Amino acid sequence: MSIHPIKRKPNISIVAKHAGVAVSTVSRYLNGHYVSAEARSRIAASIAELGYSRSSTARNLSLGRRGSIGVVVDSSQDPWFTRLLAGIEEELSQRDCSLMLASTELTGKYDPIIVFEWVREHKVDGLVLAKSQRRDRALIREAVNAQLPTVLIAPDETAPHVQLVRCDNRSAGVAVATHLVELGHRTVAFAGGPAHSTDSKHRLTGLREGLANHDIELHSELIFSCGSWEADAGARFAQTYFERDRGATAVVLANDALASGFMRVAHKAGVRIPGDLSIVGFDGLPEGERLWPALTSVAQPMREMGAAACRRLFEVIETPGQVQTIEFPMRLVIRESTAAVRAAARSAAAG
Repeated sequence: MSIHPIKRKPNISIVAKHAGVAVSTVSRYLNGHYVSAEARSRIAASIAELGYSRSSTARNLSLGRRGSIGVVVDSSQDPWFTRLLAGIEEELSQRDCSLMLASTELTGKYDPIIVFEWVREHKVDGLVLAKSQRRDRALIREAVNAQLPTVLIAPDETAPHVQLVRCDNRSAGVAVATHLVELGHRTVAFAGGPAHSTDSKHRLTGLREGLANHDIELHSELIFSCGSWEADAGARFAQTYFERDRGATAVVLANDALASGFMRVAHKAGVRIPGDLSIVGFDGLPEGERLWPALTSVAQPMREMGAAACRRLFEVIETPGQVQTIEFPMRLVIRESTAAVRAAARSAAAG
């Protein structure tokens, strides 16, 4: 029985010897730096003949990188985030890079310590923060001071010196207003998320502008804040809202989760949707289609946003440069939760 020696995998030294050049010359070639045309030709031929392939680990080490990016969100169980993450993973599948995931509310309370460790110990080459809030200011500042490439996706607050991916929420609000006016609604209520939320403010601004385009005022007494983005906050708001007749024939809630909570309480209160009250949400989550009635909503291209954020992060990692804002349009998805105003409801609202 003959024993065949294990064939040694070619390394950079073997390539250099085969090509008749110094190891440093091969290294410059692999990293895209200047090498004479003659040496480049010999190195390329040697790589092809020897079947040399450079490991991603070696390349990252030579560039001073970790070969991993960090993705941060308050809860990785958020349906909005899971679709965003699919876009990030799709983009990462084309790159020699891994992903580290952190939920800052994993234990039920805000705890970003693991992300601070990533930044301070240089464990990641860049950060993607989804739906960052005011409480994340210190974390973002730490990343900026460490010159760590950072992309924010749909932040509740904007921040300087970081890349930004978001949606055109103002135009989305205008689209909602136009839809409701075309259905005959003249008295509309709005319930936002956290009071400091940029998205919520922009959606309200667009709704107000869209109504004003038709000489309709969004009255201040019909503008509310639910305090958070959770369905339970929408339910609590509904309990207060239905304590008295507000006169509105349509309620616009700043996201689908708030709308689902609101609708649950409305059903219990005997409010017919859309017969008595039309409901609109934002985000366009597939879960909205499974509500009864199915929720009219303005959809965000979440998967595309995740992929775009990932691409932009790698662009900044490769070539640090100008801060960019990437803004996506939103799409109105009309379902059964909105309908034309009944004559009786219109009369009551006018009164």
